[in-house]
Amino acid sequence: MTANQVLVLDGISPDNIPFDDLFALNKPVILKGLVKDWPLVKAGQQSREQAMAMLTEHDTGHPLLVYRAPSDINARFGYNETCTGFNYQSEKARLSDVLAKIKADFTAEQHEYLYINSLRFDQGLPALHQANTLSFEHAEFTNNLPVPKIWIGTESVAAAHFDQPKNIACCVLGKRRFTLFPPEQVENLYPGPLSPTPGGQVVTVANLDEPDLSKFPRLQTALENAYIADLEPGDGLYYPSMWWHEVRAFDRFNVMVNFWWMTAERYLGNPMDVLMHGMLTLRDKPAQEKAAWRALFDYYVFGDADKVTEHLPQQCHGPLASMDELSARRLRAMLLNNLNR
Repeated sequence: MTANQVLVLDGISPDNIPFDDLFALNKPVILKGLVKDWPLVKAGQQSREQAMAMLTEHDTGHPLLVYRAPSDINARFGYNETCTGFNYQSEKARLSDVLAKIKADFTAEQHEYLYINSLRFDQGLPALHQANTLSFEHAEFTNNLPVPKIWIGTESVAAAHFDQPKNIACCVLGKRRFTLFPPEQVENLYPGPLSPTPGGQVVTVANLDEPDLSKFPRLQTALENAYIADLEPGDGLYYPSMWWHEVRAFDRFNVMVNFWWMTAERYLGNPMDVLMHGMLTLRDKPAQEKAAWRALFDYYVFGDADKVTEHLPQQCHGPLASMDELSARRLRAMLLNNLNR
């Protein structure tokens, strides 16, 4: 695989993350040794059993969502043959029970794959989160505090997908590889169905490790535009919103913590709703009409907002003006009324 080089920044600590530089680059950046002094990272450096003991100590006893899969999936969590379901089962279990099962299989050649997926770190393990976190002193976080998640499990491969939030992923225990793609590579990544989806996000149906280029020929272009970030325990990785990424955890026991944050107010809604509505109202129109609507979207949505209003009196700007919570509520009410006609 031909891959672009990921910039590596050394000497970054949880209290001095250069957010302005990261945002300006708008590319993945490895923050070498970012969380090497976290207590959970240090426990894992002693042994995986020590890290397990620390996690077990903070187990609240509440059942958690766990993915369980047989050994024949080769750690790749994803779809079944028809993309109508998945190759794993979802169940609830206590953290300590999951850890005990993983530990019992350490010496087994074949084993089940277990994956505690996207647990809110501050809610599921609140005391541990307080001791293993980052500082977010920057204007971007004034109204958008990051959401911390922890991922715990055996070897795993999360198929390439995108997330709307920006992200700092922290490798705590076990090695991880992120294979990342710029958003414009979407057409070359062969996304699966919009429903069902593993974890709520559309994922590729192609295997990046064993690319079938006869079935997915455009995948070659995606791979040529990939960025590969290999992380050791203690490393962090920043990547921007909407970048596609496959995440591979290599070791028999792995832990990752990430921090997600949005850059827009919650009242502005979910852009995926716009996409779905576009499929409903625009996708099947004739090509000439679609081209005309593309021009309108470029003008009103993707273009310069000031240009749209510069020739109009301020009193009539309405939805064309900068959106605040009140105007967003009014526009949403109008849309709901139109949709329910």
